[in-house]
Amino acid sequence: MTVSTEEKLKRLEKVVERLKALTQKYRQAEVIQQALFRISELASSAQSMDQLYASVHRIVGQLMEARNFYICLYNESRTSFNLPYFADEHDSAEDVAEIPVEVLLRGLTGYILRTGEPMLARNTDIDNLIKEGQIMIMGSLPVDWLGVPLVLNDEVIGAMVVQSYVEDVRYQQEDLELLTFVSQHVVTALERFKHLEWMETEIERQTSELRFANEHLLKEVTEREKAELQTSVLYAISELTNTAEDMNSFYQNLHKQVAKLLNADNFYVALLTDNDQQVYFPYYVDESGYVARQRRLKKGLTEYVLRTGRSAFIDKEMRDTLIAKGELVMKDSRGKPAHQWIGSPLHMEGEVFGMLAVQAYSEQHSYTEDAVEILNFVSQHVAVAIERRRSAERLARADVFLEKRIAERTEELVEEIERRKKIEAQLFHDAHHDNLTGLPNRTMFVDRVTEALNAQKRRKKEFFAVLFIDLDKFKNINDTLGHSAGDKFLYEVSQRLTSTIREYDLLARIGGDEFVILLDRIVHLDDAKDVASRIVEEMQKPFRLKNQEVFSGASVGIATWRDETDTVERLLRDADAAMYQAKSQGRSCYVVFDETIRDGLVAAVNKETALRLAQINHDFSLWMQPILDLTGTKTAGYELLLRWQKGENLLAPPDFMELAERSGAILDIDRWSLECVCRYLVESENTSAEQALLHLNLSVQHLLRSRHVQSLIDIVQSRGVNPARIVFEFAENDILSVTPKRVLASLRRLSAYGFTLALDDFGRGSGPLQLLYNFPFDIIKLDENFVRQVDTKPRAQAMVRHVVTLCQELDIQLTAEGVENEKQLKALKGLGVFFGQGTLLAKPTEWHIDTHSEISGAEDTGT
Repeated sequence: MTVSTEEKLKRLEKVVERLKALTQKYRQAEVIQQALFRISELASSAQSMDQLYASVHRIVGQLMEARNFYICLYNESRTSFNLPYFADEHDSAEDVAEIPVEVLLRGLTGYILRTGEPMLARNTDIDNLIKEGQIMIMGSLPVDWLGVPLVLNDEVIGAMVVQSYVEDVRYQQEDLELLTFVSQHVVTALERFKHLEWMETEIERQTSELRFANEHLLKEVTEREKAELQTSVLYAISELTNTAEDMNSFYQNLHKQVAKLLNADNFYVALLTDNDQQVYFPYYVDESGYVARQRRLKKGLTEYVLRTGRSAFIDKEMRDTLIAKGELVMKDSRGKPAHQWIGSPLHMEGEVFGMLAVQAYSEQHSYTEDAVEILNFVSQHVAVAIERRRSAERLARADVFLEKRIAERTEELVEEIERRKKIEAQLFHDAHHDNLTGLPNRTMFVDRVTEALNAQKRRKKEFFAVLFIDLDKFKNINDTLGHSAGDKFLYEVSQRLTSTIREYDLLARIGGDEFVILLDRIVHLDDAKDVASRIVEEMQKPFRLKNQEVFSGASVGIATWRDETDTVERLLRDADAAMYQAKSQGRSCYVVFDETIRDGLVAAVNKETALRLAQINHDFSLWMQPILDLTGTKTAGYELLLRWQKGENLLAPPDFMELAERSGAILDIDRWSLECVCRYLVESENTSAEQALLHLNLSVQHLLRSRHVQSLIDIVQSRGVNPARIVFEFAENDILSVTPKRVLASLRRLSAYGFTLALDDFGRGSGPLQLLYNFPFDIIKLDENFVRQVDTKPRAQAMVRHVVTLCQELDIQLTAEGVENEKQLKALKGLGVFFGQGTLLAKPTEWHIDTHSEISGAEDTGT
């Protein structure tokens, strides 16, 4: 069929519009990237929190209209909120200086703090929330309100809000997603800035403490007027903090000074570790040759002094008494017991941080009570000396650091031009490379492909190709093993991909799990195919993450240079399209782009456009298929089947459901289906079909957000319908493809409200038994693949028999789908399956709702 010139022009116009949209998208991405980079710089460049907030406001204002902007944060005790930054055309910041938690949580800001979810609220949405009692209005009523929670370490710490009071400024879902994305970087910047402020405060505090300690020590040294020997010893001990080369020489000289006052042939110093869980011995001299090592606190003599905080004079009699009381436990491994032992604690600011000890093994060197007083007297100064020595070392390190900083600053001033060049080079590198993998990013990749396009004009035999790579199962790895494992996985992928290409080829990461490769200067398409094959083979090898093997894979799309009119956008678009074609062929393979793929994309886009333009009340209809009790003729329920009247064609779910899921239209379609069911139940209240259950297939997307679950409940509540009459069916593969905890919570909520829940296509995917044990399903619908084999294959019969027994024990109703012949029906009955549906029992018919409540319709001639 000949295409008219007008139609060609229309197609070209669509292509141009699409290219313009892509260009706008890339420009917007660059603006966003620059804004996020500026936010990340704020923690180091901002002089105060006020300047930081104002800078955030200015940056957000570059991304969207944000004349009315504020940030709300919990205080440290989480008893109230403060608004450190508030810019509003109607309300004053003085009215919102600090708000109690119970007050703010009743407002719009409190709503997103309670739910932890971002929200775009129109003025009509706000009115509805007020009428439902969800919120109360605080301040002036906006036309549009856009708010996102600020989340740090999975905890909501506040919110960031923009709002509009005029009809000319309206926000869209894209603004909400952008503000949500920006909020994570804002939280990081806030946390880094607060940490810098804390460090500065801590340095000031420690400097003050050091100054106080030095002043205190100088005062104590001048006030000591005791015996000449004690004075000289104390002076010598005080001098050790300045004269000792290191802590070891400090302890050796300390030992010599203590020996001038009392017998110290056996002397040691014991100190607690920073966590107060262990004791170590920086200095230990003992005539027996015993060497003490660091150990956990037990019940030795050292620990006795550390525990009580008092000095102790221990002889044999005292030691036996303490052992009898359980205060001491003496072990042979700790050396020979001393004849006498004196220990004195080391105090600093009322806390015991260590001790000094002397001991005598011979009666010729006995101690008196005076020795205890001397050691106590010395220990006070030793504690100060040790702390001074530690402080001196810290001060020395600070001096070294300060001298280094002065030298660096001097050098910076001399070489400012060179330093700026390095900074600019680093900024260029950061702007053109991925932070996680270190690979070039989209911006750099586009630049290199542009260079290749320009260079291609001078080549004759060589050309180039672009490979688009998408990883398999990356979302599952993130969900099951966590984001740290996901980051490690992506880094390992980058290393593997690098090993498959040449040095002058370019590998870049342009998205979460998307990589692209520029194969420059190839002479044959087989060269690109060889690289793609190596990538597929390399990615099929197992990854080692968190001590377990994880398997992934890669789908690769290839697009090659065509002619001098080629563009970067065309190459990326076609390589991306070929990659999706590879995914549709079963993943872990590669596809070279050709025109058939383009035609398929155009058809898919046209179908998606038609779906978005479809009128649910007019273009969609429901068909019903009875579910029968196989033991008799009783109808146990009806499954409602969705159909789309697209022009003259009546399409079944397999022909459009994937598009509906991807576009998000499925949520509105499902809610419309539920409205039809509720209307029918109200109209058929007094009919013979009153007790039959109505089965409705729902998308698993309803289970991923609490507001979607609430929407289903609200529809049934508003109609006054008994929820037990409605069965929500969810496909097994869909349940297994999302986060289990979130889905389980939503299913339990629906079950608690009274809905009957069914697991559809049971046995089609992997891991179905966990769904039976852990999820609140009332009905299991056996996948038609099992039913198709149940009359011919013993393995299928064994499987069904096992499921029947399991369902009986768990009190779950089992229904067989796809019953098509008498042999299957007979086999199912023999295995204990008593409910079924299929073309043998009853074909689907169109469902008509009338005020007389009977279900009637014509036979479905389609799927």
